[in-house]
Parts: sequence; structure tokens; C-alpha cells
Amino acid sequence: MDSSELIKNLKIVLIIALIIAVVGAVLYLIYGLALVWQAIAAGIITGLLFLLLILFIIISIYLWTRNYLLKRELIKYQTELRHCRSELEKFKKQP
Repeated sequence: MDSSELIKNLKIVLIIALIIAVVGAVLYLIYGLALVWQAIAAGIITGLLFLLLILFIIISIYLWTRNYLLKRELIKYQTELRHCRSELEKFKKQP
């Protein structure tokens, strides 16, 4: 085997190895970016779900306090209504 043939074969092997390395690096980069994008998407979705959870908790606390205050007001008006009925009954009984 001649040294020029050996160098020629060595160049071919190096070019093939370089092509394989570049393809492998590109595939690894794509795989890595896919993992990064999945992580970013998962973080965004988790953040949105966390914000929705906080929003629903705030809404439920607001509605609970509003319901509580309305019930308290209703009880107050019911007692006032009972008082007014009793007063009306007194006026009806008077000749």
C-alpha cells in the first residue's frame, strides 16, 4: 500500500467520521432543545394552573364571605319582619 493511498483512505475515514459526528451533534442538539422546550412548556402550564388555583381560591373566599354577610342580613330582616308582624297584629286587635 502506497503512502498516498493510505493518506487518501485516512482522509475519507476522517471525512466520514466528521459527518457522523456532525449528524450526531445536530441530533443531540435537537434532542436537548426538545427537552428544554418540554421543560419550558411544563413550567408555563404549571404556572398557569397555579394562577388559576389562586384565582379560584380568591373567588371562593369572596363568594363565601358574601354568602355569610347575606345570610346575616337575611336573619336581621327576618327578625325585623317578625317584629313588624307582631306590631301589625297588635294594631289589628285594637278596635
